[in-house]
Amino acid sequence: MEKHRITHPTGEPGEHLLVITPQSCAIVVKDGDDLLFARQPRFAARRQILEIVKGGASSGESSLDCAKRELREELGIVAHRWSELGVLYEIPSIVEPPVMIFLAQDLEFGQAEPALEESISLVRMTIDDALHAATSGSINDAVTLAALLRFALHEGHVIRRP
Repeated sequence: MEKHRITHPTGEPGEHLLVITPQSCAIVVKDGDDLLFARQPRFAARRQILEIVKGGASSGESSLDCAKRELREELGIVAHRWSELGVLYEIPSIVEPPVMIFLAQDLEFGQAEPALEESISLVRMTIDDALHAATSGSINDAVTLAALLRFALHEGHVIRRP
């Protein structure tokens, strides 16, 4: 974390904290008519969160290489087709790097290799059920919601109100 002395747009002086993290990636995983999610405990939320696979890049690692590694580690999946769904800022007021969103398809399933501190379970949902979960509040992770919106637009899916 960095502390900066700033001048606000109003001219007032102040301090601003900036969270410095590695470049990160997030992956919408499509298997036929299903989307695959990771469910894992998240400390700040104090509960299990259903989310797309995501993580931070290692030093010198590209966003795509980060996505490939995270998908293999967290769910044991190798994808043979990748598409970019764009960039988003998770918390633009305090977190510096953007998140690159990918769509992974043509999957090969293997053994997951999560970090020792991770407890991740794979959750499979139809695309319609996943989009309904996003609009009804069952999925409430911000990056996952934005990525699902990008995915729906990319694939031409209609998002209906719950």
